Amino acid sequence: MSDHSDDFRQADGRFGKGNPGGPGRPPLRERAAALDALATDAGAELIEIALNEAKTGNLRAVEMLLDRIWPVRRGRPVEVNAPPIRKIADLVPAGAAVTSAVLSGDLSPEEGAAAARVLMAQNRMIRTVDIDQRLRVLEDMEDSRPPNSGGTK
Repeated sequence: MSDHSDDFRQADGRFGKGNPGGPGRPPLRERAAALDALATDAGAELIEIALNEAKTGNLRAVEMLLDRIWPVRRGRPVEVNAPPIRKIADLVPAGAAVTSAVLSGDLSPEEGAAAARVLMAQNRMIRTVDIDQRLRVLEDMEDSRPPNSGGTK
């Protein structure tokens, strides 16, 4: 191994301190932007090619076109006939409505599980607000108490 000033490797072959490094790979967003620009420029031509292939019976081309035109939904809005949830007791009929919707087939089990997670999050929010309100009442009671009236000496 030589001792040239432009050699940034240590004796064991690793890059040493002060190595400027190479250009490396461009950041992901730059690569994605470049690919998007290429696809935009060639998009119409590529779709025309895929459409012609699909017309000849190429099922993979048909699948590619449908995925592009009509992509698979990753979720859909669901409607459950449940009462408004303003307090913890309102969660019971809402949970029952979700369960009934799943059991009747109006919701898939996955959609029902997602709805149940929303109800659990609402439960945690209501409980958090309730604890905060109770703590404020206790703090206000403590602040309004005259000195030495709490049994402390």
